Amino acid sequence: MNDDILNTIELLAKKVTAKEEEANKVKKLVNELCSEVGIDPRYPNISEAGAVSSAIRSDQFYGQTLTAAIRNYLDQRKSVGLGAASVSEIYSAIKSGGYKFESKSDQNAQTSVGNTLRKSSSIFHRLPNGQYGLLAWYPTAKVKAENGSEPTKDAKGQSDKASAHEADEDKNTVTNSEIRDVVLEQTGQFKAIDIDAAVKAKFPSKGLPQDKIPTVIHLLKKKGLLNVVSERSGSRPAVYSKA
Repeated sequence: MNDDILNTIELLAKKVTAKEEEANKVKKLVNELCSEVGIDPRYPNISEAGAVSSAIRSDQFYGQTLTAAIRNYLDQRKSVGLGAASVSEIYSAIKSGGYKFESKSDQNAQTSVGNTLRKSSSIFHRLPNGQYGLLAWYPTAKVKAENGSEPTKDAKGQSDKASAHEADEDKNTVTNSEIRDVVLEQTGQFKAIDIDAAVKAKFPSKGLPQDKIPTVIHLLKKKGLLNVVSERSGSRPAVYSKA
């Protein structure tokens, strides 16, 4: 019975994708005609979501954390030439990819996606149009709170994100965010020593404190962005992979 339902879902999803692609073709034609007569395009933001949705497996995000599922979906969009997406687009995509929401209400589930995007400003970045992309895509973007203000500071005058980015001000030292980007660029399985070599190769003129890489790996594991393939055992180092 479940297999029949899943097959029906896949069949209908393909029909939706085909309709979206057909509608996009008409929208592009309208935009071309607008250009011919010198007026603004009627559909400036044509969705190309079908290119991604058709490639999403029904179990692609199953078992992942919400943060990891969102990040992996945005990575997939980037790989097919797309960029940022709206909260509703992200919600629909990871749900169709098997992510299991605890909430039984679609509205509450979509709200949880929006909350995760807002709270994880060190990973996701909100654009002026309300869509979200990965902060790593926008090197000059500043991490700000959702109200547009700078991150709050504690009584000592330190940013509430200082523990993760305290070395960012030292231009002669590799920052946590730079190490994070190197880690998340890895494919397949890797060890801390592989990250060490990759960071030194990418930033040959910068210093690399001994505790930096373990700290970043720990933070990424905590956020659900890294899996531990095998734990450290004796002289054998731990092995990781991207979630």
